This record gives sequence, C-alpha cells and structure tokens, in this order.
Amino acid sequence: VLADAAPPALAKQQTIELDAAEPCPVQGDPTLIAVLLRNLIDNAIRYSPPGARIRVALARQASGVRLSVEDSGAGLGEAELARLGERFFRVAGSGQSGSGLGWSIVRRIADVHGLGVSAERSARLGGLAVRVTSPR
Repeated sequence: VLADAAPPALAKQQTIELDAAEPCPVQGDPTLIAVLLRNLIDNAIRYSPPGARIRVALARQASGVRLSVEDSGAGLGEAELARLGERFFRVAGSGQSGSGLGWSIVRRIADVHGLGVSAERSARLGGLAVRVTSPR
C-alpha cells in the first residue's frame, strides 16, 4: 500500500516514513485492511501541503496492535473531527475532489474487523493523527 502511495506523495514532494520494528499480525480480510490503510494514507497525501511529512507506524501494545497515520498538514478542528466518518461529509475549503466516503469506508471496515478508530491532532507532526487499534 505504501509503495502504491509513493508516486502521488513524491509528486507533492512529501515524504512517507514507515516505523514498524516487528511483525504485527492482525486477523482480517487482507483486501479490506489494505483498503482501510489506502484510504488513510491517501487522505494524508491529499490534504497535506507540498513538502509535508507523513508517518505510518505499526506497533504491538499490551492491548493489541496499533496502526497510526500522522501528517504535518493543517489538521482538523474539533467540530470537523467529530464529523469524520459521516457519509458524504467533506471539510469545507479543502480544494480536493472526492465523494466524502473515504472515512465512512474506513469506519465500516474497522467495525467489521472489531477495530477501533480515533482521530486527533498529531502531537508529533502537528496535523492529523489517526489511530487504528486491534484487540489482542
């Protein structure tokens, strides 16, 4: 998924970093998990400015596995964060095309797999931080 995301990121002079020190297997449909990841990374690329940094991290935790996708873009306000996942919701003034279904798809795939999804401001990069967690 990251290799497929490289060309549009490179076109915007963005960097994508992967931090995955060890294998972190998760049970689920590989195609759907790839769609979930693709949506999160595509959003980070689309909504971050040229030269932005995108960090994808995968780590084991006592409670399971955590995937995070963070970017150095503008991030979202509290009201916008609360609406993520609503079908057809799009952040006003983003200047990006799309149907507003990406987050809804992410949430549905997560629900089918028993995964948790949360979004907040990235303490590390300043933009959006999305966390997907799986139970042990």
